[in-house]
Amino acid sequence: MTRPGLWRRPRYGGADRGRGASRSGTAGASPAWASRRAIVLAVLVGMLYIHPAYLVGAFGVAVRTDLGLDSASLGLTISVFFAVGAAAMPLGGLAADRLGPRRALRLTAALTGACLVAVALFGGSWPGLLVAMAVGGVGSAIGAPLGTLLIVRNVRPAWRPLVFGLERSSLPASTLLAGLAPSLLTLGLPWRLVFLLDAAAVVALLVLRVPDEGGPRPGRGDPAPPRTRLTPVAPLVLLTLAYLLCSAAATALSGLIVDYGARLGMSQSAAGGLLALGSLTIIAVRLALGLGRGRRHGRFTVAGLMVLGAAGFALLIPGDPALVLPGVLIASGAGWGWTSVAALALAETYPAQAGRASGVVQAGGAVGGIAGPLLVGTVAEYASYPAGWALTAACCGGAAFAVLFARAAWNGGAASAGNREIAGQQAFSGDGSGRQAPS
Repeated sequence: MTRPGLWRRPRYGGADRGRGASRSGTAGASPAWASRRAIVLAVLVGMLYIHPAYLVGAFGVAVRTDLGLDSASLGLTISVFFAVGAAAMPLGGLAADRLGPRRALRLTAALTGACLVAVALFGGSWPGLLVAMAVGGVGSAIGAPLGTLLIVRNVRPAWRPLVFGLERSSLPASTLLAGLAPSLLTLGLPWRLVFLLDAAAVVALLVLRVPDEGGPRPGRGDPAPPRTRLTPVAPLVLLTLAYLLCSAAATALSGLIVDYGARLGMSQSAAGGLLALGSLTIIAVRLALGLGRGRRHGRFTVAGLMVLGAAGFALLIPGDPALVLPGVLIASGAGWGWTSVAALALAETYPAQAGRASGVVQAGGAVGGIAGPLLVGTVAEYASYPAGWALTAACCGGAAFAVLFARAAWNGGAASAGNREIAGQQAFSGDGSGRQAPS
């Protein structure tokens, strides 16, 4: 009998049906249903864990007016979220691996919800807003690698390219939703009340059934599992560097393109539309790279996209308004649309520590998200915007070289046939134990 696809309920015999259900991670559910829940939860987590920072940016004008902040203070407020997340993310990935998807998701939802409620209650003062952002940053440290963990432990390898594309598209989708939030102010709602309403969405993560390990849990007296090293180290370092460089370029683009467009004579609404189109392009590229069941893109595809992204940034250098739209679309889609491919390679290179590896790499992305707007903005202020865009193009080019040297992430090192088989068995069993479900 052929193995069931991701979207088709497996046909087990009487005794096997019960055994397969118990291994899916949720009593009475088949591995196929566990996969569906894992995909939905991975997308929801990706949209919600970073949403507090995006909302503060979207309500920037209202926040500055109510709290009497200048632009630098507003930027510092958002940076606190990403700085705390970047510092804690390697430990957050390790915690997600140790806790398992169910408890890690509950903790992420609790911290994100606490951040949103704290903004609603204490965001009327700048210190209160800073503390709330720090709490949200801790939640993001666990939420960022959690999507990878849910996918690796519950989704069959043949479907992972598409599923990682969906999961990685949740972040730009969160940006789009945050961009729509200020329209609620026209209804007379205070901006802090919107944060409280957003906290209600987090409640869904607390009530949804989460697929988790179905094997026996260690007792209180049992020794903790041994802590192993992430090996090979070289591809992890190189992919982290690539994430840092491209994240710096992408966040600089999203943070400064509206100001750049205004300097070129574009209206604020038109410049804001560029940002929305860039986010849609990123989503489209990530989904397109996941099409084709079982197809794996190699490092040359990723490096090629980065080089194309550098060309997109180069189109912004002349300052020609006619080149801004194609430049933004190419720089956004190619320069930051490849992350689903890298996430898949990373998960299959480190199948037993997917959360920890993802946390390390995404910490690099968070550092780039902090440094990019600061560096490019400083260059634009004291030199020129063309010099700043040249810097972002150089970042994408440097990231391409890093990916080309990270050969072990796709062809060698831990990404051997044996490790890929382990990853596949984890998806079939749904419990990370390596036991294959009946077929």
